[in-house]
Amino acid sequence: MLGYVNIIKSALSEEEYDTYNGYYCGVCKSIGARHGQFPRLALSYDIVFLALILSSLNSEEDIIEREHCIIHPIEKKPTIKNDVAVDYAADMLLILAYYNFLDDKNDEHKIRGSLGSGMLSGSYAKLKKTYPDIVKAIESNLSKLSELERAKSGSLDMTCAAFGDVLGAVFSGWELYQSGDVISGDETSPRYRILEGLGRSLGKWIYLMDALDDLEKDKKSGSYNPLIYRDRGADGLNDLLYNYLGDVSSAIDLLEIRKNKGIIDNIVWNGLRARTVVMLNGGEVPGEDEGVNFVIEGKQHGPV
Repeated sequence: MLGYVNIIKSALSEEEYDTYNGYYCGVCKSIGARHGQFPRLALSYDIVFLALILSSLNSEEDIIEREHCIIHPIEKKPTIKNDVAVDYAADMLLILAYYNFLDDKNDEHKIRGSLGSGMLSGSYAKLKKTYPDIVKAIESNLSKLSELERAKSGSLDMTCAAFGDVLGAVFSGWELYQSGDVISGDETSPRYRILEGLGRSLGKWIYLMDALDDLEKDKKSGSYNPLIYRDRGADGLNDLLYNYLGDVSSAIDLLEIRKNKGIIDNIVWNGLRARTVVMLNGGEVPGEDEGVNFVIEGKQHGPV
């Protein structure tokens, strides 16, 4: 994920915000405990959404402890403990981060890509053995995306779908693996299909948001962007983005959310839509006559 899946802080209670940060720190501590300290640098707030969704499928009360860390050596931070969904989200983050670094290394020859992929290579090798089916699906769909990029495809349907299927595999994989153990081979179960659809729709939205976000930069650098080769360019993306978000919302409604529904609804109904409004506004915060104020990741923005 690429930094677009966020909360609206001002619309959360203090307890909900504490829990949200607890999941973030929980993923970070899970990475450190099971993969070492360097891979923690790949941490992103995006992955909290995956951890929240998967953990919400059971009704076990969140275990939150306050702990110090390297970044916060004085003030203890809330941390979700002993949650297999958090561990799974941490593993998926490292797999996706490895491929992201590898893409930077191969396509743009960035030093960051070489360092990052090297840093995560050991963890990736272990995770590939733990989650072979998920990794296979991710590799297959990233290969499709690479082929579309080499062909300079302007098809948003095809490019967004390829990345959507990556996250579809990540979300639905939870039904096959928990804490590294295969628990079910039934890919036809209703919840598997719902999670797959949720991940796919979110992935489509993320891919298109990233394409729109990077459009001007990619024009200058010559990097691939489907919007460069699309007949209509960046025109008429409103419906596509909001349709993807509608599909995300529909999938959430089909899941039996047992806890933290307020935080999940905040992300789905407020955070994702706020990001969409800002992106469609050219990256600028809308004017004061266009809605109510919102706060993303603790930073005050204009109305939405």
